[in-house]
Amino acid sequence: MKRLHKYLAIAAGVTLLTLPACKKDFLETSSTTSLGDKQAEGTQEGLLGIVNGLHSMMYAYNFGQGFGAGAPSLNLRLDLMSDDVINTQPASLREYTYLGAHNERGDDVINFRAWDFYYTLIQHTNIAIRGFKNTLTEEERKDKKIRYSVGEAYAFRAYAYHQLVQLYAKRYNASTAASDPGVVMRTDEATNAQLYEKARRGTVAEAYELIESDLKMAMETLKDLDQNNSRNHLRYSTVCGIAARVALCKSDWAAAETYAKEAIANANSKLQVGEELLDGFNDYTANEWMWGYRYAETQNQGYGTFLATYSTNFDNGWQDHFRFAVNRNIFDQLGTNDVRRKWWYCYDQDQNIPEDVDAGYLPLISGTPGFEITGQCMKYRVQNHASSKGDVLIMRLGEMYYIQAEAEARQGKDAAAQTTLYTVVKTRDADFVQPTETGDALIEKIFLHKRLDLLFEGVRFFDMKRLGIVPNRLAAKNFQIIKDFAGPGGGETKYQEAIAKNQNASFETMPKTPDDKNWQFKIPYSEIKVNPLCQQNP
Repeated sequence: MKRLHKYLAIAAGVTLLTLPACKKDFLETSSTTSLGDKQAEGTQEGLLGIVNGLHSMMYAYNFGQGFGAGAPSLNLRLDLMSDDVINTQPASLREYTYLGAHNERGDDVINFRAWDFYYTLIQHTNIAIRGFKNTLTEEERKDKKIRYSVGEAYAFRAYAYHQLVQLYAKRYNASTAASDPGVVMRTDEATNAQLYEKARRGTVAEAYELIESDLKMAMETLKDLDQNNSRNHLRYSTVCGIAARVALCKSDWAAAETYAKEAIANANSKLQVGEELLDGFNDYTANEWMWGYRYAETQNQGYGTFLATYSTNFDNGWQDHFRFAVNRNIFDQLGTNDVRRKWWYCYDQDQNIPEDVDAGYLPLISGTPGFEITGQCMKYRVQNHASSKGDVLIMRLGEMYYIQAEAEARQGKDAAAQTTLYTVVKTRDADFVQPTETGDALIEKIFLHKRLDLLFEGVRFFDMKRLGIVPNRLAAKNFQIIKDFAGPGGGETKYQEAIAKNQNASFETMPKTPDDKNWQFKIPYSEIKVNPLCQQNP
């Protein structure tokens, strides 16, 4: 990786710099100057630049050809591991089959990429936090820009460690968290030379203790600062959103409810309504966005960005990597006028194809669909089909309503949960009526809409893991639909091919029980090799 000071952005706009992927830095046992350059760490401008670099990584980190760039690409790939998508066509399947999560020696698979991405964020935050603490004067620390960046640094570290502990450790269990292996704990307390020396894995409890401490520090620091509309920064409301996710993972329903409400109240965002949700998810000024990033007009986005990889209206040359249908068990429960139906193209139904769809995205090969006929994703579009331009989403307001609704329902506050669910779904389906379900039936209804609403936004896999929901894709109606469909792409032969594609040897590493060891990603061998204190997952 190149030296950080070449990428510092002193201006407030985070769209000014692009940091490359730092493949090996977090694995080195010797001291590194890549991010710990004293010129950056010891000045106000340098420290602000380091934090701005964190934002750049969130949208520009290169995950590799066909994978996409930035956190949205990783989030989408995580959701390919969920039970909400079905594949029957040739596609990139290492996440879908869980093989990518258990290939400990590869450097182009999801377990390596996620480890590298989140620890690179942590590497930045540790140097920044230490610099804020140790090298600035008391007067310098009072500067509003510095205070804001301090809050963001703590929030970033909490976010990264929470993602890591969800992926590489067992789900949070209060009775075993103090002994369950978590992730390697590297903090600002170490010197540059010590930051990446051999280190043991902390426990799950230790990880959550640091996460919650960092979130508290971030919220206290950011709460009274001017938030404006800075969706490309971590605001108080955004940190509350992260805290709500953390509380869900700990089954702390009261805290999840409180944080979700705080996020909603302070986000300066509002739910999008009806056709507003068909904007291609490419504009970070959209009403519902809480956290996202805008590419500068001068940036050459190329073919590796999130939208270039997963949009419906841009010819990226590898559209066949993204052949995944929505699980029809949930999709078919949507109201007939629910706008979210238009996020998917179901060839077996009488649906119109948007005029701007690229021909390579929904190809007909000798008259036979080369895409998923039971519901190909149509959610994402670039702003102009001639370029890959478009903003990227990290968090939006709708998720907070679903967190609040689940938290209320699990506390027995059925009436409140019904109202919260109605508030969000009514904006998607004008015909939606106030729910009357209670208890488990209400929770199931909340998840029905949450799953459809947030699919490919990096939520469902984590929900499955925290709740022990074992993926059972063969129970999806998609397979029977293929069998019964009389048109091209359907019939008995296609049905048998689809079934075989979803139960071959590649799926051996999928979790079979709520406590299956395969819920845990393998730690990359590169880490184990140089850090023998880091215990590998079983």
